[in-house]
Amino acid sequence: MSASGFRCVAIAVCVAFGLAFWRAAADPAAVAQIKSRQDKLRDMGGALKAINDELKKRRIDWDNTVMPNAQTIKDRSGYLLNWFPRGSGPESGVKTYALPAIWQNDDDFVTLGKLAQVEAAKLNQVALSKDANALKAEVEAMGKACKACHDSYRSPDYTKENDN
Repeated sequence: MSASGFRCVAIAVCVAFGLAFWRAAADPAAVAQIKSRQDKLRDMGGALKAINDELKKRRIDWDNTVMPNAQTIKDRSGYLLNWFPRGSGPESGVKTYALPAIWQNDDDFVTLGKLAQVEAAKLNQVALSKDANALKAEVEAMGKACKACHDSYRSPDYTKENDN
């Protein structure tokens, strides 16, 4: 290998290590913010799943399952739009399934986030009413609100890496 060829390889290796270090040295605040967002969204998904699973049972446990999980969804949804500040996407160097489209299509993202908040409030009201038929309908509506956002603003890699 010639001296110039060796220099090219050495530079390429240094650039690769530099990029790897840059990604590994992501801003700790961004890491914490994204981890918190992911945890809260996972909580909401788990709460909706728990309610949906409860609907499949012969007897619905309103007090211990449906109402607390509906409250979790409602409470978390109130902060949903604050969980995506600029700079907390893939450019942060932190692994996130949030697509850049969130910040590129901010008006649409906000509209979908507000829809999710409305559906979460309705879900909580229905849970308090203990009306099983209304709960089924609202769980479906809440799921559609979640899916609308996921279809446009969550990477398809999420499904590949998190669903069985």
